[in-house]
Amino acid sequence: GLMPDTGLDSDVAGVTTNRLPRIGDSAPDAMADPEADAEGAEVEIAEGLAVLGTTPLELFRRDFDNPDGKPLFSILLIDDGSAHLDRANLAALPFPVSFVVDPLAPNSAEASGIYRAAGQEVLMLASGIPEGATASDLEQTFQALDMALPEAVAVIDQPEGGFQEDLERAGLVLPIIAEQGRGIVTFDQGLNPADQIARREGVPSATIFRVLDATGESIPKMRNYLDRAAFEAAQEGRVLVIGNARPETVAAILEWTVEGRASSVALAPVSAVLQGE
Repeated sequence: GLMPDTGLDSDVAGVTTNRLPRIGDSAPDAMADPEADAEGAEVEIAEGLAVLGTTPLELFRRDFDNPDGKPLFSILLIDDGSAHLDRANLAALPFPVSFVVDPLAPNSAEASGIYRAAGQEVLMLASGIPEGATASDLEQTFQALDMALPEAVAVIDQPEGGFQEDLERAGLVLPIIAEQGRGIVTFDQGLNPADQIARREGVPSATIFRVLDATGESIPKMRNYLDRAAFEAAQEGRVLVIGNARPETVAAILEWTVEGRASSVALAPVSAVLQGE
């Protein structure tokens, strides 16, 4: 796409640049000519926002093209927060990978920054939800998660013991996620009331078809899972798989993208597979 013209380098006739008051400006100077260009600037800002979108899902999604209309295949990798993880290398994988980051991990902001700088998308793990949380507890928890990881395009539940299986809790959490402007990713297990509510309320949502390495699967086994997921994508139009950001899992994915059924699908960021029903 075209680079956005920030107007910082060139003076455009009739447009006053650098008109925003700066800290330390005396008030009269900053407000010297409040009427001038105000209307034009407001229109320009409004148009800019309309193009960008205003929710994290719109603002921080990766550009994605699928000219051949192939089934969408989204790969999620879980960053376990450990200090030795080679995040720069993971971020540089030559196709879209969406990274699950725990906002409560001490290095979450740094990890997210590395993935985002490489153009990859980040999801926040719904962590720190207190036992027996009330609606206001949940509001506070998700406010804290949002502040810790503002660029996350979606929320993903814990693989076990999260909110997705609890109808009452899911009913409290979903409106908060919707209000934050994020999608929701859940695990395809049980009745999954969280996904049902998301579909009903039009919250962008997707379920995970397969965990690649739940029991330390071998590379051939994981490649087999990936092939099966590609078959599922062909039938459903989209599929999500998730694994841990560990060397064996990454190796399996890399081998599969070269030799497996990857050519039959379009590797897509998570934002592309999130659907508001």
